Amino acid sequence: MATLVAFASLPFGLRGGVYEIQTFSGVVAVHVSELQFNPFLSISPRPELAQSIPKRGQGEGFTSYTWYDHPFVLRVVFGRHVASLGSINSCATVVEPLPSESILDDERELDRRRQAFGERALAAFNNLIAAVRRKAKLYHVFDLRRDDIDLTVRREDGTILIEDPLQTQLIREEAEQAETFDLLQYDDAWYQELTEILANEEPVGLAEDLLIEAERALAQRFPRQAIATCHTAIEAAASALLTRGMLRQGYPDDRIDFVLSTRSLTSKLDVLLRQHTGFSLKRDQRDLWRAFNRLNDLRNDIVHRGKEPTTQDAEFALQVGRDLLRWLHLVRRRNR
Repeated sequence: MATLVAFASLPFGLRGGVYEIQTFSGVVAVHVSELQFNPFLSISPRPELAQSIPKRGQGEGFTSYTWYDHPFVLRVVFGRHVASLGSINSCATVVEPLPSESILDDERELDRRRQAFGERALAAFNNLIAAVRRKAKLYHVFDLRRDDIDLTVRREDGTILIEDPLQTQLIREEAEQAETFDLLQYDDAWYQELTEILANEEPVGLAEDLLIEAERALAQRFPRQAIATCHTAIEAAASALLTRGMLRQGYPDDRIDFVLSTRSLTSKLDVLLRQHTGFSLKRDQRDLWRAFNRLNDLRNDIVHRGKEPTTQDAEFALQVGRDLLRWLHLVRRRNR
């Protein structure tokens, strides 16, 4: 019988066994292997010395160093005349038998089942990671993404019938998005903008910092956090601008606090902005106003109704956040 198999390296070592995990489509059984040290590379003058490395990469006569580099927990082990680099992850597997091998000849039906199965498996893996992250306080551990799991069709004996069709493409896309710290490649215009930013009394305000946090949350596979933080960044920028306007109009601090704490962000971007700056997002930027309302509805669905957003939802929210912060900055400059 042909079986769909989803395989992932968990970003920690966990006690082996079957974990039943609730997902949006019901309970999914995740088979977790025991933690063990899996060498990628070993160096020794004699091959048999590599066999002396302990099962977990730790033991008497050995020194080890461990660090996290998503999606692996890496460990380097040093012993007498032997050194080895490897991972200590537990592995997780979800399996689902296909009703018939004839499906393998129906490419459209197979793609449909494989996509649905992949979504369930990824949700199960990430629910497990989220629970462990919170329980063990592993706050730096990321969720998995589709390119972090291997989804194949196999026989019961483990023989691979169909490889994961997305692996090559997804690995290439991940490599193209690799983080870089070499800023010499940027042009003169980029450096001129940097110089202008640094000339400001507050080069990066709270709202800009929050937007960076939202971008980081999305990069770390947390679209819910990205959207919620993006909404907060907009509120921080709007509130700072309104505070400045009300201070110029002689409002006392307690009155400013009351106004800002009792009015919605929608009201701040329309009625309050018009009253204290002369500008209104609703009146002056109709397209951006509609985009903001979509973001506001998305945020409310997530916070109040438990909606699970997509990566595309978060990317949309970030773009709206960037556009709104630019517009609010323009309003601030015109209200000097």
